[in-house]
Parts: sequence; C-alpha cells; structure tokens
Amino acid sequence: MAYVVMIVSAFLVLSATAALRPSRRGLFAAFAFPVGWAAGELPGKGITVQAVLVGVLGWWGWPRTQWLSGLIIGLAILSALENLALIGILFRSRTVVRRAMQNAPVQSMPLGHPRDDVFGTWWRTALQFPFHPRAMELHRDVAYGPLDRHRLDVWRLPDTPPGAPVIFYVHGGAWTFGDKRQQARPMLHEFVSRGWVVVAANYRLAPQNPWPAQMQDVTRVLGWIKAHVEEFGGDPHRMVVAGGSAGGHLAALLALSADDPRWRPPECSDISDWSVRGALSFYGVLEMTGDEEHWRGLGGALQHLLEHRVVQLPLDENDQFYRDLSPYERIRPDSPPFLVVQGVTDTLVEYNVARAFVAKFRSIAFAPLYYVELPFTQHSFDLTASVRTSATTRAAVAFAESVCARRPALSADLVASYQVPPTRLEVRDGEYWVGACDAAARLGPFFVVTSDNPFSQIGDAGATERRRRELRAQLDARGMKYLESRGRDSRGAWPDEMGVALLEESRETVRAIALAWGQFAFYEVDVQRVVVRESASDVVLS
Repeated sequence: MAYVVMIVSAFLVLSATAALRPSRRGLFAAFAFPVGWAAGELPGKGITVQAVLVGVLGWWGWPRTQWLSGLIIGLAILSALENLALIGILFRSRTVVRRAMQNAPVQSMPLGHPRDDVFGTWWRTALQFPFHPRAMELHRDVAYGPLDRHRLDVWRLPDTPPGAPVIFYVHGGAWTFGDKRQQARPMLHEFVSRGWVVVAANYRLAPQNPWPAQMQDVTRVLGWIKAHVEEFGGDPHRMVVAGGSAGGHLAALLALSADDPRWRPPECSDISDWSVRGALSFYGVLEMTGDEEHWRGLGGALQHLLEHRVVQLPLDENDQFYRDLSPYERIRPDSPPFLVVQGVTDTLVEYNVARAFVAKFRSIAFAPLYYVELPFTQHSFDLTASVRTSATTRAAVAFAESVCARRPALSADLVASYQVPPTRLEVRDGEYWVGACDAAARLGPFFVVTSDNPFSQIGDAGATERRRRELRAQLDARGMKYLESRGRDSRGAWPDEMGVALLEESRETVRAIALAWGQFAFYEVDVQRVVVRESASDVVLS
C-alpha cells in the first residue's frame, strides 16, 4: 500500500508541476496538456486526493522503512504546496481579468463582483461541475441545413422576453472533432440565466470534409440565426459570436468576414446584413500559417495538422489561401469589437499568437479590443466551472452586454438636428473657432466625428471627457492629422459636442471611427457645404 501511495503522490507532484511549468519538449510535451490541464483546473481535488491517500495509509499502517516514509511525507507536502499555489492562481485570475478590462486603452470596461453572478454561485464554483439552469429550455438538433452535421441547439429560459440578445457559440476540436454540447457550458449557462438566447451548432469535420466546409457551415448557421432566431425570442440584430480554440478561429473569422460572400449558402441570398456586434475568442487560433514569429516553436504542428487533415493543401503552394483563412490577415478599420482571452502556459496555442493579433487589431481597427492574458493557464481552461472561469465569464458578459445594448432608432428629429444649420459646426484654427466651410477653404475638405453622447444618449461629464481623451489618443497613435471641432445647437436644446476634424483621411476610415464610437452620423465638409452621412449605411442624411 505504501508504494501505491508513493507512486500516486509522485504523479500528483508531476502533474501539478506540469500545470505550473508545462514542457514543450520530448515525451513530456505530449502529456503537458491533458495532465497539466487537470492539475491546473482541479487543484482542490488534488489536495483532497492527497489527503485521502495519507489518511488511508495511516489507517492501513504507516511504513516502517525510514526512506520510504520520508519520501511519502515529502511528496505529500510538495503536492499540497503546489496545489495551494494553483488555487491561489485561480483566485488571482479575478484581479487579472478585472484589471485587463479596466485598463483597455479604448473604452475601458468595469466588471461586476462574484456576488453579481446570476447562475455561477459559490457552491457551483466549488463543485466545478457545469450544471445547467433547471428551468432552461433546450431545443435540440434544430436543422439549419440538409446534412447530418447541420444541427444546432437553442438554449433559453421559459420567461426570456422577445427581442433577447443572442450569443452564437462555435465549439473547438482542431476542426476534426467536437460537439455543440461539450464546451463553454459554465459561461453559456450564465448567459442563459441572464436572459440571452444561446445558439450552439455542430459543423462538418475534417478530414472527411476538408476546409472550407467548416466555415461554410458556421456561416450557414449565422444565416439561420438572422432568418429564424426571432422564432425563439432572439434579436438577430443584437448578436455576438464566440468560440474556443478552433471555434475561436471560426468565430473570429466569421466576425471579420461580414463583407466576404464566398462562404454564404445560396439559400441565404435574401440576407443583406452578415455583421455581428462583437466576437469573443478564447484561446483561439488567430493566425493560420504557422508563422514561427508568432507561434515560437508550435507552428510546425499547426502546419502539419492543416496540410494533412484540415485544408489538405500544401502551405508553400497555397500561401494566399492560408492567409485568407487567418483572422490575423483580415483586420480592417471597421472590424467589430473583440474580447480575446489567452492562457500564458497554453501548450496548444502559443500566447504570442494572441498578442500579435491584439497589437495588429489595435493599430488598424478603431473598435475596442479587450485582451485578458491569464498566467499559469492551460488550453480549454473554461470547461469546468472554476473561479477562473467565473472571472472570464464576467468579462464575457460585460463585453457582450455592452456591444449588444439596445440602441435608439435614428429619428427624423435627430436627422433634422444634425443638419448645418440648425447645428453650427466649427473648427479650431489656431486660436480661433471658425465655421466649418471657412476652415475647409484654408485646410481643404475634411471630415468631422465625435465620441460624445453615443447613439445620441447624453453621457455624464466624466465619461464624456474620458472618451474624448481616448479618441484623441487613438488618433495620435496612428499619426492621423486632426484639429479640434465643436458642434453647437443654435436652439440650445443639446449640449456642445466636442470632436475632431480629420484631415487627409478617407471616408471609409472616418466611417469606421464613427461606428466604433457609437455615432449615428459624421460630417463631410468642403468649401460649399456640410454633408451629414449615416455611419451605418454611409448614405447622406437630409
């Protein structure tokens, strides 16, 4: 019995070590994920097992051999210390997540507290088993296409009101395995409990179905949601897409491809809007060429998987094809908001992939991106209802509720108030405020956009000033030329709105800025007139 306890204790020590410092070399690399994941996500269970082993050995009879007794005691102490460290890391995740969301360079986001969780109670977190809400309605295996894998589930509560926001979750599994009912359940149960409609779908898997079958199917699901989710109480205009690992790749690619028709099924030709309000990528594969500058030693494994099982085409001869399926290559100024969550000790997706995506997104796109980098965190950490999962779930909920908030309609009165006149649009030229057209006579044509009062909802002074600073900092970081602008309501019914007059920029770029900062409209100015353009459609408002 003593030798059994010794062997199991040694395994507990090694597994906890794999969670703290996973290896990427040799035989240990193959066990780093399955063994390290279990230890990192279940440290409380590890301490319990160790305590039971010592207790059983004491009841059975403690070994009289001094070296064996000392070894067992040493292993038990080391196992307990390592697992206590892992428990501390789990709780530390709360602070890491909160600071990451609050310290975002654009449109920082405060988070609630654990007591604010609707479904993630302390006892569910302690058990870590992903129970679903007792009252949850599960509509199973709804067909979204003609094939066997074209099935989706819809989750909701019986009292979910019509017009509820929607989250579409794409499962992972290296594009070759996985199921719609297996992943992210703690997070999705929290969304359901908060009155969201959840859609989780299967899609065709490689190698039987090479790329782009996977992307074609998730695009088909998006089309189904746009056309049919209202039947289940969801609002197709208030939707985010999310996924983990390969699902994180598909979710990100879907969000960044709203204007790319190549994967759309022909039966969805009547759908004109393929956009989503935002995307959530958990440990997602955001770069698909295996570039070692990003992957740092893991790119070869990705390339082998894609070439032999998923895409089934050689990378060297199809470089552009691989770039087209890489979210990293599809970032544009008008990309939607993102939440990216990545573990530092992930042995399947190198965390530098996420860092590179985040850096490029923040240098090109104007929408906010929130990046949570979790120390000592392995791939697929969110399968269990742990303290860490509850922390990232709070971030996911805050992000999704922010981007899916109800927006007022653009009324005729608002359109009329935007016109110049009655609004007086001015630009600070040196020490003086001058009329917009007079400024254009000296500066040339320009555009005006503001960050004040998103969707014409008057904000408090502190939030307004913070948004102004963040917008200017965003423009400065890109080296964009601008002057200060001011919109004044001659009737006195609306507060002055401070903005920027952007010089030498395209209308597409300015429109992306207006969309990112929640503006119904922006101004196009030349020496003869001031034109009001709708941000959503780019049409002239008159």
